[in-house]
Amino acid sequence: MKVAYTSRRPFADGPVTSPIPENDPVNIAYVLQGDYFSFFTLDKLSAEGLQKRLAPYDLVFVPLDLRALESVQRIAQACNGRYATYSEGNIADYQMLSPSDQIVFLSLINRAAINFLYWEKYVPFYQALTNRPVVYLPYPFLYEEAGSFRLPHIERARQVTLPSGLAGSTRNGLASLAVAKILLERGLIERVNCWLTAVTFAEDVQAVQHFVLGTPFSPPKVRWNWRQWLLKSGLDYRKLLALKKNRSQGQPSSLPPKIVDGLGLYRRQTWHHYLPEAAKTMAIIDMNNRETVGRNALDAAALGIPCVSTDRSDMQPRLFPATTLADSWDIDGAVALCQKLLQDDGF
Repeated sequence: MKVAYTSRRPFADGPVTSPIPENDPVNIAYVLQGDYFSFFTLDKLSAEGLQKRLAPYDLVFVPLDLRALESVQRIAQACNGRYATYSEGNIADYQMLSPSDQIVFLSLINRAAINFLYWEKYVPFYQALTNRPVVYLPYPFLYEEAGSFRLPHIERARQVTLPSGLAGSTRNGLASLAVAKILLERGLIERVNCWLTAVTFAEDVQAVQHFVLGTPFSPPKVRWNWRQWLLKSGLDYRKLLALKKNRSQGQPSSLPPKIVDGLGLYRRQTWHHYLPEAAKTMAIIDMNNRETVGRNALDAAALGIPCVSTDRSDMQPRLFPATTLADSWDIDGAVALCQKLLQDDGF
C-alpha cells in the first residue's frame, strides 16, 4: 500500500527516511514508509493539481487540524474517500468552531475510510459521531533513543523538572509552579528546573522568579513576535528555517540556563537538549489541564523517573497510575505524592 501523510508542519516534502523527535506526523510516515506533504505545498495547488498529486496514493493521512480546516477539507475532497483522519490538537477543539464548521468537521470523519485517534478513551465518543471505523493509533515515541539518557538513581540530584513556565497556555504551569514552590519551601528539593518557551523566555523568567522568589516584576516592552506572525500569515517559511539552520551551524546548540536561588530557568529548544537535563532530576511535575497524549509521561518512563501529572493525558494513568491525579488543581495531592516519592525509595 502506498501511503502519504499530510500536515501543516513545515517539513520537507517527499519520502521520510528517518524519524524526528517530537514530530508525530513525520514519524508515522516513517513507520509506514510513506511520503510526507506539507500544507504549504498542497495549498498552492489547484483542485485539479491537488487531486493529481495525491492520485498515486492508496491512503492519504489528513490531520483533524481545526486551525487549518479549509486545507483539511480541500485535501479530503481531492482524495475522494481514500483518506484517513488522525488526531491533531485537542480533542475538544471542535467546540471553538462555528456551527457551520462543526458540520464540516463531522463530514470529514463521516467520509473518511478510517479515523485514527491518539486518545483511546475517546474512541467511543467518535464512534457516536460516525459509522466509519474509529481506531486507536498509539503515539509514535522514540523510546530507545530517549532511554539512552537514563541515569542511575544515585546520580540524580534533588531537583524536579517542570516542562513549562507561566507561558505554557493550557499546560497549567501556575499549578505546577505552586507545587514546586511548596517543595522548595519545605526543603524537599534543592532546585526546580523550568523549561520555558524561547519566544517568551525573558518575560517568563521574570514572572517565574516573581512567583517563586518574590522578586520585582517589570512588564517587558511589547516586541514583535515574528514566529506567531509567520504562523498566522500562511506564508511558506520552510526556506527561512533552512537558512536559520545553516547560519546556526558551528554555534552553540543552546544558550546556558539562568540558575538563581533554587531555580533553573532553561529555554525549551530541542528534545536532545531537554532529556539529558531531565534525566538528572527526581521527577517531572506536570499539572496538565489539556487532553493530550502525555508525552511528559513517555519521557519520564523512558528516563526511569516518575511523572506526577493528571488523568487529562492518555499515557499518564497507563504508565504512572500511582502518581496520577484526578484534578489538575489538586496542589495538596500533588505535593503529598512528590513528598512520598522524595522520601520513600520504595514508592
